[in-house]
Amino acid sequence: MLTPAPHVHHATGPYGTAVLDIRRGTWLMLDPEASKIWHAVTVRGGTAGLADEIAVPTGQDPQQVGEQITAFVNALVTTGVLVDTARPARRKRRWRR
Repeated sequence: MLTPAPHVHHATGPYGTAVLDIRRGTWLMLDPEASKIWHAVTVRGGTAGLADEIAVPTGQDPQQVGEQITAFVNALVTTGVLVDTARPARRKRRWRR
């Protein structure tokens, strides 16, 4: 299951979602479409069925939209904004003296 990282704060408004990564000191501003993905991950627990919800009303191909959703979510995981709780945490290397 994906969840926001402990060092991430977020708030959603009428124009999208603002995500603050305190560790990196950066903001990520999500437009309404990206906010739907963020909401699906953080509230619903996943993106199942989201591609159809976005694609069908706009006449887009659900498969292509699904691929874009997957790429976006993977980018959020790669940057550390989202954390996969099913994976064990990476251990930091400690140097001995």
